[in-house]
Amino acid sequence: MAWGWLQWQDLQTARLQQEQSLLQASLATRTQLAKEAMRRQTQSRLLTEQMAHLKQVVQHQQAWAALHESLQAEAQQSDLRLERLQAEAEKIELHGTSAHVDTITHAQQRLSDQLDHPLALASITTAPNEGVSFVWQAAWPAVHGASVAPLPRAPGPKP
Repeated sequence: MAWGWLQWQDLQTARLQQEQSLLQASLATRTQLAKEAMRRQTQSRLLTEQMAHLKQVVQHQQAWAALHESLQAEAQQSDLRLERLQAEAEKIELHGTSAHVDTITHAQQRLSDQLDHPLALASITTAPNEGVSFVWQAAWPAVHGASVAPLPRAPGPKP
């Protein structure tokens, strides 16, 4: 009887060891799948952030192109002479001259109407035989992160 009991215990032990091996294999598989899901989720988040950043860059480039076109058209229409564009810390300054003050104010209004960023007259000076010098300023949002290091690459196989 003791021998039968030992046989039964050996069978139960073998069965439990086999079940333990299957559970450990299942756990290893699920752990690997969870790691892969986390990697894909991280990669997806990085790609989403990169796409959002690229959209900002495209919008910023389009705004610069629209500003350039508007300035070129305005300079051709009026007697404005645009001499300098300075961009810094989320603002731009446009320096120029004209023979008449009225030309400056009308051009400022037309450009402000065309752009999403209204121009403000920051300064105006007159000098004999040089006409009227002016400085316009406008808020000009920077692309955040554009001057910082590029976004990290998504993990994965290298090309």
